[in-house]
Amino acid sequence: MTKKEVQDPFVNTAFFNEIVSRTVLYLRTGYPVHFVGPSGVGKTSLAFYVAKQLNRPVTVIRGHHEMSNQDLIGQYVGVSKKQVVDNYIHSVYKKEQEVKPIWINGQLIEAVKKGHVVIYDEFTRSRPETNNIFLSLLEERVLPVYGNGKVTAIPCHPDFSVIFTSNPEEYTGTFHTQDALMDRLITIRLNACDEKTEAAIIQHRTGATEKEAATVIKLVSRMRIYGKGHIPSLRASLMIASIAKKAGIEICPNNVMYQQLCLDILLHHVKLFFPDEEERTVQELILQEMLREDEIH
Repeated sequence: MTKKEVQDPFVNTAFFNEIVSRTVLYLRTGYPVHFVGPSGVGKTSLAFYVAKQLNRPVTVIRGHHEMSNQDLIGQYVGVSKKQVVDNYIHSVYKKEQEVKPIWINGQLIEAVKKGHVVIYDEFTRSRPETNNIFLSLLEERVLPVYGNGKVTAIPCHPDFSVIFTSNPEEYTGTFHTQDALMDRLITIRLNACDEKTEAAIIQHRTGATEKEAATVIKLVSRMRIYGKGHIPSLRASLMIASIAKKAGIEICPNNVMYQQLCLDILLHHVKLFFPDEEERTVQELILQEMLREDEIH
């Protein structure tokens, strides 16, 4: 069901500022934008922040493999009956019945008519045949409506725009997107932000001090080196800092409660890098990296 959502707090640092400026420019000139990047890099929060800059209503669509054209356009869901019985004159009995089909609009109808900013989150989790509808929507600026005899197409409002987000195709649960659709999108690849930006986000979102944020980031960054990628993501850093602040756990490598918190959040991710190692060995590795004194200020 289409809904307008309140965006997560977003920190527009220098790292993101240039991306935001470019994206707003593309959308205002009529081109859809596609943010692609690993899980936890901040694609959705960035999409909400960009949408806010356009000062238009926002419609959010969450991609999933069961989504169909009916979800996006609409469908008949039954009938309504109206019956009138006229027995005002005792000797005359009159009965009239009217049956009308009930049409429920899909998620795109209002957005197209009124010029919303659509955030299509994780759109590659929807089947390609479902996303085909965006071909005519983006190219011809017309939304085809199938099954509704009264309306066959809806012209797009001039302010209508779309921000797509997705994980890379190698992620489990994603479908290969047809080239014809990708050819119509401006794809911006998002990588892990730098430590300065990550620290600003953690401080803003959790209330951690500069020193506390640095302590969390150094540990998570060290774990990423083993995987040569983005995991554990910024999301893991936020979880550690947020729980520690809310629970009153001192963010200190020598604090046993803090150590256990980090193990609970990071162990699953780090174990993926060492599938043949015992869990205890991976735990010891995390603790060793946590207790390293260099680079933490």
